[in-house]
Amino acid sequence: MQQIFFYIIMLICGLMLYSCDHKNGDYNNESQRLGSLPDSSAILFTSNRDTGNRSREIYAMNADGGNITRITYTNEFHFIVGIDPSRRYIVATRAVEDTAEPEGLGNEDIRSLWILDLKIKEEKRLADASYLTEGDSFSPDGEWIVYLKRLENGTLDLYKIRRDGTEMTQLTDTPDATEGDPAWSHDGEKIAFDYSDAELMRNVLKTMDSNGSNIQTIYDSGPEPVIPEAFWLPGAFDPSWSPDDQWIVFERRVKFTIESPENFGSGDWHIFKVKSDGSGEVVDLSEAGGHGDRAEYLPSYSPDGHHIVFGSIHQAPILEDSFIDIFKMDADSGLMTRLTNDSWENMGPVWMP
Repeated sequence: MQQIFFYIIMLICGLMLYSCDHKNGDYNNESQRLGSLPDSSAILFTSNRDTGNRSREIYAMNADGGNITRITYTNEFHFIVGIDPSRRYIVATRAVEDTAEPEGLGNEDIRSLWILDLKIKEEKRLADASYLTEGDSFSPDGEWIVYLKRLENGTLDLYKIRRDGTEMTQLTDTPDATEGDPAWSHDGEKIAFDYSDAELMRNVLKTMDSNGSNIQTIYDSGPEPVIPEAFWLPGAFDPSWSPDDQWIVFERRVKFTIESPENFGSGDWHIFKVKSDGSGEVVDLSEAGGHGDRAEYLPSYSPDGHHIVFGSIHQAPILEDSFIDIFKMDADSGLMTRLTNDSWENMGPVWMP
């Protein structure tokens, strides 16, 4: 899925961003694994800014990028995160067991779904550790989480589960296809996700009712060349709804030069928006905003619908000018503002309610 290759890219990019002067320390303090969320915080994201290694912790910041606050102290690898409307519970996709080489937690290890209670400072794994589980989207009432699960036989489908870990419910059953990146609409009626199968050989954007019925195709980029060197299929990934549920934003690869792939092997990825009923034209926000030379991922709308926050990987002609950082852009014009600006890997942003 998108998050899998996304962190492969980040691992590669880490080689160009770090030097021996980065600090290390003991950040696995069992007495303080969860911090507090400031009232002013607007965006959650993941970063290795304090660990100085491959581990990714969860952080929060204000809408202007200020007041960056560390939320987790685990020395584990956080992939993607989401938060419920009450801002009490964080759902996190984590790697907590070192299941594959190289040594240490990273994108190669089995990830699982966790719920973090910021009020009582408790953490709980929601799914069997034997399977890969991944998700970041709450239902609007905060009671359910939608996620993907891959079984040992490779079957990958979508499920939902209550926040307390009960009533796991399978939503899709497609042995010959894969679904991923599920996102709940704000009215609670729909779930957006991406879908691919052996005949399509690309990801198309779909929606379904919250019980798994009434599946509709919303966006299909059409036949595109499959590039084995690129590690992933073409098409749409990581849908996210606007607050009024009228739009869905997503990312799609638009360029990949086989001889010398852009942005440290990822190519150019743009963020698009499309009407949630599939009508009208698709808008390329990255191109409109003048930042189409980057790999841009994981878009998320602000609660007022005016802005979209996203992660960006950029390989500049001068290596020191390259970055893995978080930006926000105008939801109509695509014009952007940089929110993080340092030598760390800052990614996986999500706007909080």
